[in-house]
Amino acid sequence: MRFLNKLILFFSLLFFPNLILGQYFPSKNYSTADGLPNNAVRSLFLDSKNILWIGTENGVSRMENGSFSNLDETDGLGHNSCWDINQDRNGNMWFASYGGGISKFDGKKFTVFTTKNGLLADKTRKVFPFKNKMYVGTEQGVSIIDINTNKVVTPKVPPHKEDFISISFFEYKDEVYFATIFDGLFKIDESGSSPKIIPIFLHKNTYEVALFGSTLYSSNEGFIDKFFINDILKGKSSSVKFGKSMVWQYAKDKRNSIFAAAWGVYKPDGGLYKVENDKMLDVSEFYGIDSKILLNVVYDKSKDILYVGSNDKGIYEVRLDKIIDYNLFDSKSVIDFENLEKQKLILHNRGLTILDSNKKISKIISLEDFKNFEVNFLKKGNKVGTKQGIESRDFELDFTIPASGIEFYEIVKNNNSFWIGSNIGIFEINSLGNIINYLPKHSLKIGFTYDGKFIETITYAGTRLYDNVHSLVNKHFSKFEKNTPQYIVKILTNKDKTYLLSVFNGLYVYKNNQFHSYLAEKIWKEKKFKHITSNNKGQLILAAEFGNVFIVDDSKAFKILKTISKKEIVGNTILFLESYKDFILIGTEKGINLYKDGVVRLIDNEQGLKDATVTTSRIFDNQLWLGTKKGYYIIDLNRLTAPQMTVSEIAVSSIAINNIPISSGNYKWFRFNSKELICDYKDNSFSIDFIPKGHAFPNKLKFRYRLKSTNRWSPYSEKTNLFLPYLPYGTYNLEIEVFDSNAGKATIFKLLKIQIKSPFWMTWWFIALVVLVVFNVLVYLIFKSKKKSREKAVIQKRIAETKLEALLSQMNPHFTFNAMNAIQDYIISNDIDNSLKYIGEFAQLIRKTLENSSKQTITIEEEVEYLKSYISIENMRFDNRIVTEFHIDDNVDVYHSKIPTMLLQPFVENVFVHAFNALHPAPKLTISFEMLSKNVLECKIIDNGMNLKASKKSKIHQSKGIQLTKERLSLLQNSNVNPIDIQFTENNGTTVTIRLTV
Repeated sequence: MRFLNKLILFFSLLFFPNLILGQYFPSKNYSTADGLPNNAVRSLFLDSKNILWIGTENGVSRMENGSFSNLDETDGLGHNSCWDINQDRNGNMWFASYGGGISKFDGKKFTVFTTKNGLLADKTRKVFPFKNKMYVGTEQGVSIIDINTNKVVTPKVPPHKEDFISISFFEYKDEVYFATIFDGLFKIDESGSSPKIIPIFLHKNTYEVALFGSTLYSSNEGFIDKFFINDILKGKSSSVKFGKSMVWQYAKDKRNSIFAAAWGVYKPDGGLYKVENDKMLDVSEFYGIDSKILLNVVYDKSKDILYVGSNDKGIYEVRLDKIIDYNLFDSKSVIDFENLEKQKLILHNRGLTILDSNKKISKIISLEDFKNFEVNFLKKGNKVGTKQGIESRDFELDFTIPASGIEFYEIVKNNNSFWIGSNIGIFEINSLGNIINYLPKHSLKIGFTYDGKFIETITYAGTRLYDNVHSLVNKHFSKFEKNTPQYIVKILTNKDKTYLLSVFNGLYVYKNNQFHSYLAEKIWKEKKFKHITSNNKGQLILAAEFGNVFIVDDSKAFKILKTISKKEIVGNTILFLESYKDFILIGTEKGINLYKDGVVRLIDNEQGLKDATVTTSRIFDNQLWLGTKKGYYIIDLNRLTAPQMTVSEIAVSSIAINNIPISSGNYKWFRFNSKELICDYKDNSFSIDFIPKGHAFPNKLKFRYRLKSTNRWSPYSEKTNLFLPYLPYGTYNLEIEVFDSNAGKATIFKLLKIQIKSPFWMTWWFIALVVLVVFNVLVYLIFKSKKKSREKAVIQKRIAETKLEALLSQMNPHFTFNAMNAIQDYIISNDIDNSLKYIGEFAQLIRKTLENSSKQTITIEEEVEYLKSYISIENMRFDNRIVTEFHIDDNVDVYHSKIPTMLLQPFVENVFVHAFNALHPAPKLTISFEMLSKNVLECKIIDNGMNLKASKKSKIHQSKGIQLTKERLSLLQNSNVNPIDIQFTENNGTTVTIRLTV
């Protein structure tokens, strides 16, 4: 049986090396579902900016970071069936169509060349740039177009029998060569005044030629002709023929690997081939390509990506960087890894495979080998431990399990031996890959302590610790002891401690020949763990299957250094946990989370991790090995953890304002050709599409935006579109932050300055106009109001004057009445002399009264003269007994200061009428004028007679003159409050004080 297994292994390695260790490269397929205009891809081309152009049967497409921008006849393209694409030295793109001639695109508009412009034929196959010319291969020969002047020149076609289909071009030693399908290889001689076609090598059935160095590959029907260009130019036509199918395009990567896109036309042998050692190796399956109709292949050196075009399924994008290698491993389910120096041991569901330093299989231990060793062990009568009999619930081995029923649990390394746990017992493998020992023990988790003791965990019955595993002498730790490890899933030795991880009881540690439970000893309350590892600082890293990740320092005293929240991890279930340098590698069903300093990078199917359901993990040197149920991955950790290229630029690809796309004249090369957008205030809803540039993994990007630097960021979104509805007028500096989960970086880009004009009623000129109008209206209203006020004041003044005149007209008759009474008294008394004298004085007083009555105010001098005249008349009635005195302050300007006319007369009259009688012993009247301030004049009328209160008439009489005087002052000086003050002295006179504003 062993011989048969080795024989199978030998022939497998000899004839089917890829079957055993086949590698799978990450690929992605783009089709019409992703935006491609048609799945029939006729041409692929990478321009000077490494942007992929795709020619299809339904137009041209430009793919950038997984996004497509399409062009067709409605945009000006000469014909939708595009069979070749190229770029001239001026940056213009050229498209060869099968039926519509040649189209030249300068980024904004097309220039179409057909037979009407001198082109040899409208069915074109190839465009080839050389210096300032574009060489066009048509169905009938070659035309040459000057890229600056657009002048078309067609050299004479040599004699031929069938169509002179010019299918492929290349340049060699500064000369242009082309091949035809039916007539062979030709050179274009431009040494003369007009170009000529020179035959080089007559050869039938050429569908594509590619020159790599001095080797010329020529595609024939069902094989490749390999020539050397120098031999052909010397007339030697011998070639090496190899391969199969018909190759339509070649590409060479930076490793000098040559790829060929093939389609057998009438045979199902198409696909992607690698050309090496004069053989065509079909690599379609390993590169994830399932189409058999391939017409194109191009290589992007900057991203190490191979693009493959099919005639039925669109484009395939294949990553060749090999950061992640997937080994099919004959679909074996990998259980565990271990290593010994440069050898790798892979435990899987069919046994154990040992790889040498070149990752080639050096030995296989099959299921039958393990079963046979068990059977031989039992035949020798070694049944020690078949019934352990110590714990009632321990598992009893079933020795009747066949080889096909063996289930492996893990492989544990101790010194130079490897211990493999299974459902039929525990096996020891030596460094030569031989089974050397068998323990009839069953344990789901085994391990060794830091001091070399063997640990056997028993699911329901405690733990055994063996000083010497080979003697089976052990110490049993009962499950009823609080520190006995229970439900253990991982065992890790870190320096002088061995840790045991429980899925229900938290963390255990073995040190100084004893087990300790951190949960039972209340060191750490966490209960559920599934994964444990240590970093380069000797710190522990632990994780629950569905919870957080903890970084712990347990070197001296237990301390949790950091907790990585479940929310920071992409994925729900933690499948493995490893540490490399400063990175923590957290595997989930979504991929690998690379955690460092709070930043998480995600590695998933885009980088080649097609199957993220990892069964086991192990780091060997700078490689991460991940096992799955169908093979295993080998990941280059140095390249994986190296700084990654991220987005270098963001360009606006499309703008719609109020749901109306802006004019195509605003774009060049599918980009909005301005950094500023100015709109009317009504055009304030925007839909903006943008494309990130310089990034290999578009699905790893998330975007958020803000309109101003003072605004908050929007939530993250994976969409490359912004909708900004109903923006108020103003200026917005639109920024986008791109978070790249592949690089673990966030970058801010200034995308567009949007200026929305204010409505006309908010413009400065309109506001200024409104202010001017309002100001003028206010001025007008104020002027009108003042005018009305002046008119009203004039009217009020006239009313006051009229009223004053009326008052004066009332005062004059009153005075006249009193004077007439006095004259009457003289007549009755028969005193003719005094009557005449009185009448004379009265006439003089009347004259002064008439003179003053026409005036509103008179000077103090005039008032004093008038009062003296009046007192003289009144004093005659008292036989001139009343002594009268005038006191005028020196500060009083009697000649210029004016007071109301006849202001004091009524008060003086009251003195003569009410204050004195014939019996008063010494009547006296004093009149004074004094300036209280610059503008206030005080007038006093003082008598020593009987005051008004003492007068019997006071109760029924109130001087009419005093009332008229008060009324006059209220009209003339309305701001003068209480201008008249009358003070009575008991039985000793009256003092009248009048204050006036002068």
